[in-house]
Amino acid sequence: MRSPVLLFAQLAALSFLVGGTAMAQTIPAASTPTKLSKAALRQQDREECTKQAGQQNIARRNQAAFVRQCMADRQGARKAAK
Repeated sequence: MRSPVLLFAQLAALSFLVGGTAMAQTIPAASTPTKLSKAALRQQDREECTKQAGQQNIARRNQAAFVRQCMADRQGARKAAK
């Protein structure tokens, strides 16, 4: 009974270590900035604006309008910076 549990624990630990190493190799270096796609920028904006809505205690029924306006503001700031 104990040997299958130990074997599973060892395999889980090994896969975690190997998976972490493989993951680390696929992440680009911080010094090389990459241009995000439009979809990635929208997703990043939505996440940040949703986080802001939570921090500002915006009522759930008003969050959609707040997030929409916040995303438009962020997109406008990016366009103005170009």
